[in-house]
Amino acid sequence: MTPRAASPASRMSTSWIDLSASWKELIWALVILTLPFNLYEPGSPQPGDFLLVLVLCVPILLVRFKMPPVVAWPVYSLAAFFVYVFACNFAWAAITGEYDFFKSTAFYAFNFAVFLGYLVMLGDRGDDWMRWTLYGFAATLVMLVVLSIPFADRTESGRLQLFFFNANQLAYHVLLCATIVAMIAPRYNVPRLVMYALLLCAFYLELRTYSRAGILGIALLGALQLVHRPTLLTIAMLPLLGLALYTDLQNLDPDLLQHRLQALEQSTPDDYLRDRGLDRIFDHPEYLLVGAGEGDMGRFHHNKQEIHSSAANLLFSYGVAGTALFLIFVRRFTMSVRTGLTLMMVPAFSYSLFHHGMRARPFWLMLAIALGLAVLNSVEVSKKGDKRPLALADR
Repeated sequence: MTPRAASPASRMSTSWIDLSASWKELIWALVILTLPFNLYEPGSPQPGDFLLVLVLCVPILLVRFKMPPVVAWPVYSLAAFFVYVFACNFAWAAITGEYDFFKSTAFYAFNFAVFLGYLVMLGDRGDDWMRWTLYGFAATLVMLVVLSIPFADRTESGRLQLFFFNANQLAYHVLLCATIVAMIAPRYNVPRLVMYALLLCAFYLELRTYSRAGILGIALLGALQLVHRPTLLTIAMLPLLGLALYTDLQNLDPDLLQHRLQALEQSTPDDYLRDRGLDRIFDHPEYLLVGAGEGDMGRFHHNKQEIHSSAANLLFSYGVAGTALFLIFVRRFTMSVRTGLTLMMVPAFSYSLFHHGMRARPFWLMLAIALGLAVLNSVEVSKKGDKRPLALADR
């Protein structure tokens, strides 16, 4: 297989609207539109997941890799974390004889494949792939607003949930879509009026979900489009974002079991920790070094309740060792990505800390998109060697 010549995908249009693309980009945009539809029971693969296998995962086996350092270091660091996840869960499955550890491992492996597959396809298709990613997630925000009218009755305690299992999942998905749009839009000179119209769609959806953290996250994304010192603005808003997240979880979290305390406003911090499964971190410190694995929850809760926090679940399930490996990835990632992009991801990262955010496919797409933008920009600056936008894959 020899490297192909520069293709139309490597030529950027001066207009932010450029509908010239192959069937691959069109299919990719349609796949993005399927991600908000959850038709099977929680924890099961959804229709969008099956399509992601075909569009992103299969190309990993068909395309030769040639990763530049800006991509390679984060990818290798993330791969090391996933290897530890597999080893930890495999060991506990052998010890306990329970096989639900493999289900958790499979989802981590799939998310890594989605992350890597996006980079592979971006390397193969270039700016067309990134542009249609923008179109897909922008169209998702508009589609969800339209669907909120005929499906206004798909609510939970008055909070809009549409085709998600609860309102918090919808709020998180909208926040991720808005973040991705805000990240990509500057590259294609999306008019500010269009950008704010899309953020207004996201803001409306967050209002319908009654997510304070989601509303504040969209507001931060909008403000970052205007300010000259985005770092100071983000730091100033972090306490408000943390308070909003805590309030959302304290007042209503549909993931909790039916026997949860009736008067949440009278609950104590101990009740909150127990409701979210955080108490096992303090009750079972013997697992904090290497991790308890992600499975057989009956060991810690009679109703097999999970820890309702990505950060706490990461620490307890994979210990200091696994957490350190993931933090190495985060460090490598932030070193490769521009500060402005990192700041845009702060609301999504924060939301993920208090939910099972690391399971959401758009979360991993967001990370891959940030890396892809870093490489596209760096290649344009250098203008040396191969003119393809991303020297990640050869045919």
